[in-house]
Amino acid sequence: MTLAHGLRDSASVAPPHVEEAFRALSKAFRAWQLYLPNNPTRERAIATARAAFAACWADDPSPLRVLVREGEFVQDGRVVHREIDRPTDGIPWILYRDGVRELTLLPGFEDDAIEPLLALLQRARQAAPDDDDLVTLLWVADLDTLRYRFVDVGGSVETSLLTSGAGSGGSVELGGDGSQRPGAGMPEAESPVLGDGPPAVVRMEDFDSTLFFLEPQELGYLREELRVEFGTDPRRAVLMTLFDIIETQPDSDVRAEALERIEETMVDLLSGGAYELAAYALREARTAASRVTDLGTDLQARLGALADRMSEPAVVAQLLQAVDEGSRAPGADSLEALVGELRGTALAPLLGWLSQSPNGAARGAVERAVVRLAEQHTGELVRLLEGSDEAVTLGAIRLSAQLRTPAAVPPLSRVLRQPTATLRQEIVHALAAIGSAGALQAVEQVLEDPDRDVRIAALRGTATHKHAGALPRLTRVLARKEIRTADRSEKTALFDAFGAICGDQGVPVLDGLLNARSLLGPRESTEIRACAARALGLVGTPSALAALRRGADTKDAVVRNEVARALRGGGAA
Repeated sequence: MTLAHGLRDSASVAPPHVEEAFRALSKAFRAWQLYLPNNPTRERAIATARAAFAACWADDPSPLRVLVREGEFVQDGRVVHREIDRPTDGIPWILYRDGVRELTLLPGFEDDAIEPLLALLQRARQAAPDDDDLVTLLWVADLDTLRYRFVDVGGSVETSLLTSGAGSGGSVELGGDGSQRPGAGMPEAESPVLGDGPPAVVRMEDFDSTLFFLEPQELGYLREELRVEFGTDPRRAVLMTLFDIIETQPDSDVRAEALERIEETMVDLLSGGAYELAAYALREARTAASRVTDLGTDLQARLGALADRMSEPAVVAQLLQAVDEGSRAPGADSLEALVGELRGTALAPLLGWLSQSPNGAARGAVERAVVRLAEQHTGELVRLLEGSDEAVTLGAIRLSAQLRTPAAVPPLSRVLRQPTATLRQEIVHALAAIGSAGALQAVEQVLEDPDRDVRIAALRGTATHKHAGALPRLTRVLARKEIRTADRSEKTALFDAFGAICGDQGVPVLDGLLNARSLLGPRESTEIRACAARALGLVGTPSALAALRRGADTKDAVVRNEVARALRGGGAA
C-alpha cells in the first residue's frame, strides 16, 4: 500500500487543531531540553502534546501530512506552525537540516511515537559531525506511526526517498508489463536536473560560486549571531527559567523543586569556577525573596540561605585560596560581583586576606566589594574590631578608617589599649579619619604613648582637626624634659599641634622658647627654637608675629631662616 493512499483531504481536519498540535509538540521539545525526565513541567508538556494530537484524530482517523520547511510546517499550502523566537533550535529546522522534507503522522502517534521522536530530535540537535544524522536515527527507530520523506543531500543532485516506519522502505510499484514505475506515494525530486545537457550530466558552469557568496553585511550578521550564540552560557538560561518558575508558579511543590535545582546548580557553578553566574543566582534569589509575596516562610528562608551558605568563612576561604593559587581564579569583575552578594559573615576571611595579599586586580576588586559589604553590615564590622585574629582586626581598623563610621569609635577606643604598637598606630589613624568628638578624645589619651610612632600619629591627628581639648596635655608635654631629647619629627609634630590650637594663649610659651636667653646665649637648642618659630607662624596673630620679629636678628642661621619663613606666612610649610 502506498503512503499517499488514505491521506486526509485538506478540509477533513480543522487547521486550528493541527496548529495547536504542532505548537504543543514544539513546547514539549523545549521542555525535553530543559528538564529532567521526572520533572512535572516536562511531563505536563508531553501530556498536552498527546492530547492535542488525539484531538486531531477525534473525528477523522486518516493520516496527517505536513511539509517541512526551514523554520515551519506547511499543510496544504497553509503554515500550521512557525518557529519565531529561536528558529535554528526548533523542530522544523532540525528535520530540514538533515534532509527530512515531509512528515506523515498516523493515529496512535500521540501514544507510541511522541517521546521517541523528541529523544531522537534531541540526539540530532547535539550530534557531533561524525554521529548519525536524524534520518539514520529515524530508520533505526522504525516508528510505526511515523512516515517521512527525505532527500539525499550528500550527492551532487538531491534524490527524494520515501521511508515508512513499518520496515516498508521505499514505495515502488510494478507496471503491467513487469517494468518498475514509481508508486503513487513517491514524490517527485525536489531539485530539477541542472543544465541543458542530457539528464544526469552536470556542468561546472552551473555552479557559479559568485551566485552564492554572501555580502559583507551578511557575513557580519552571521559572525555576530555566532558570537552571541556561542558566547552565552546556557546555564544562565536555565537559572532564568528556574527563577521564573519560582515567581510565576503558584504550586508550592513546583517552586520547591525549582529551588532544589537552583541549589544543586550553585554547587556546580562554584566547583566549576563560574563565579559570575553564582553572583547572578544570588542576586535573583534576593530579588525573588523580596518581590514574591506568596512564597511562604520556608521558601523565603531557603532563598536567603543561598547567600548564607556562600558567606560561610570556610567557603570564602576556599574561594580566596583559589584566587591565590591561580586555580580557576575568577576575573576581577566576576570576583567583585560575587563578593558583593555575600553576607556579613564573609567579612572576617575577606579582611584577613586583604591584610596580607599583594596588590593586583583581584585585590582591588575584593577591596571595592568589601567596602560595599561593610557599609551594609556595620554591626559585623564593629564586632570584628575586638576579635582575636590580629590580621582580621587590622583589616577591620583600616576599613573603619575608610568608611569613617562613628559606630566604630567605642570599640576602637577599647582596642587602643592593645599591647601591639602597630595596631595602636592604625587605630589612631582610624580615629583621626573619623574625626568625631569622641574619636578625638580617644586620640588625646595616647599623646603620651610609650611608642614614638603612636605619639606622632596622635599629634598629627590632633593638629589636623585642631582639637582644643588636647591643649592642656600638649602644654604639659612641652614643659617636660623628654621632648628635648626627642627626634626632629616628633618635635615638629608636637609644635605643629600646639600652634594649630593654642591661639594667643600659647604665644607666651612659644615666645619664651624662641627668645629666652641666659648669660651664655639662647636658653633652648636650635631645634626647639626653630620649632617654636614654626608654631608662632601657625598661630599668626599680631602678638605671635611680634614674637617672631624679636627673634629675627638671631645669629643662628637655622632659626633665622625658620623665623623668616614664618613671617612670610610659611610656618606650615
